[in-house]
Amino acid sequence: MRKKLVWGLAASLILSSAALGGCGKKEVTAESIVQQSNETMEKAKSFLADFNMDMEMSMTSGDQSTDMDVAMTGTMQATQEPDVVYMDMTMTSGLFGLSLDMDIYTQAEEDKIITYTGIAGEWMKTEQEGLSQSNLAELQKMFGNGKEMTLAEQTEKIGDKEVYVLTASISGEELEKVMSAMGSMANGLDSMDLSQFQADTCMKVYKDTMFPASITLDMITTGEGMEVDGVVTKIDKMTITVDYKEFDTIDSIEIPAEALAAETIDTNALLEEAETSAQ
Repeated sequence: MRKKLVWGLAASLILSSAALGGCGKKEVTAESIVQQSNETMEKAKSFLADFNMDMEMSMTSGDQSTDMDVAMTGTMQATQEPDVVYMDMTMTSGLFGLSLDMDIYTQAEEDKIITYTGIAGEWMKTEQEGLSQSNLAELQKMFGNGKEMTLAEQTEKIGDKEVYVLTASISGEELEKVMSAMGSMANGLDSMDLSQFQADTCMKVYKDTMFPASITLDMITTGEGMEVDGVVTKIDKMTITVDYKEFDTIDSIEIPAEALAAETIDTNALLEEAETSAQ
């Protein structure tokens, strides 16, 4: 009887200790991970990442239809102060045998974003008004506070590091907000009619540092495309992936003098001209 009493007391003490020990541990949720990752990125001074975009599209004119694949790959560098992004990109298309190298610099100045694009030694400059760019923190802020995300039960490994895996589905309206927040990272994509898309998203976060490891958008269209001069262009599928490689290793990004001297192109006028010709 005494032995049973002793073992019973011991078991009670062990269970109580375990319960009390667990009281101090904060539960890991999608919301807490996203919040910590956002806070970590807000403190970062720079990052280096690989960027990949794969797009499947079709062009239809009457009974004739052509499928085309377009890919854009390269690296991204970004600094916080000053707010500058450099993208070294190559765009390829199997249909036309196209391979085009591009250098894209983006700099935030007060209430506008200035983009310098260099192709084959020629530079052009464009400006967008009323945009705010926080390159380091905005990309993963597309996930909001994380409440709508699902945290995978098991972590994964990237190299020898453990990562949390979070997923969510977002609507076309939410995608438009995402591309606007991404600024130069979505160069050109923010002008598309994204209301016709829906996307599955995946964010991976390093468990030890809470820095993002990768962000992926898998988008499919739900619309009929855009018609210009009798030709309907439809983007059927698009995948964008950003793989983060380094943080706080870049001191500064220098925009070339020839880029700074480039002529400013009025993109609004070009869009209006395209819309007029399409009518």
